[in-house]
Amino acid sequence: MADLKITQLTEDTSLVAGDMLPVVTDIATTAVTKKASLTTLAQGVESVFNAPEGFLINGKIVPSVATSDLTVAIKGMDGNDPSATNPVYCRIGNTVRSITAALSVTKADATNWCNAGSAELATKEIDYFVYLGYNATDGVVVGFSRIPYATLYSDFSITTTNEKYAGISTITNAAAGDNYVNIGRFAATLSAGAGYTWTVPTFTSANLIQRPIYTTRWLAWAPVFTGFSASPANTSKYTISGRTITLQQLESGDGTSNATTFTITAPMANALGQLALLASHGAIDGGATKAAAPYTRIANASTTISVYIDGTASTGWTNSGGKRIVSMAGSYPIA
Repeated sequence: MADLKITQLTEDTSLVAGDMLPVVTDIATTAVTKKASLTTLAQGVESVFNAPEGFLINGKIVPSVATSDLTVAIKGMDGNDPSATNPVYCRIGNTVRSITAALSVTKADATNWCNAGSAELATKEIDYFVYLGYNATDGVVVGFSRIPYATLYSDFSITTTNEKYAGISTITNAAAGDNYVNIGRFAATLSAGAGYTWTVPTFTSANLIQRPIYTTRWLAWAPVFTGFSASPANTSKYTISGRTITLQQLESGDGTSNATTFTITAPMANALGQLALLASHGAIDGGATKAAAPYTRIANASTTISVYIDGTASTGWTNSGGKRIVSMAGSYPIA
């Protein structure tokens, strides 16, 4: 074969991980020309350029449901499982880790995972955050959770029905200090009742995010009211950003009172360490508008919002007739 310049060679427009490139090493002493695979080159580039945590190289999140069970998998960009010739890379903590084998987590139906099948959230689409974690024995693991802020295994709950639970592929050797990194987000729905079946929507760039993200969309919840024989008509939305949840609720029609108390359940618990106050206005009691503004608060470690007829924190509601507040809004920490 005659000597050719690189610019004279035939171009290959469909390189794969095992293809070889020429490289020059030991430049500072005696330069040597060697070969390196694209796999090795990608790993070297990832290390040299100190890629940000959580960004996948040659990888993507693939959620799916089969027979009502949810699976979250890491795939190569070609849609196939990672392998030695199709590796996926991600920086977890201060180290670039490689995934060279199939990696997924499956959570079957019939469990109230992450409390997503509660009265407030069942049948409502929820945004779940995807994580990669690492320990020396289990290697790289994948998981998902309702919370976006975790950096350590200890940030998650190990109770399957807890709102901070993470479904993780392997926890056999998990330790509190294991590093975890947020790599993206996807939407899924868990049904109500003992079936607790999973469904996922048709995925778009809005409900499947292939990069680290720490906020949900505005999502719906169905608050449970007490103090009523018929609950107020309402539209209730929430969003989670980092360690904070923000609520917005409009009550567009009176409920029918049957008690002097008034409570509303929230989608996640207050972690402020004390009472958290929420803004509200427009108290309707016994079918009549009250002059004083209502007073709303949520106790520490609670998901129950107490609604008072005025700032004296007295119950004071009439136990019959129309009852509601016009609106409520506010934020509180979830961790």
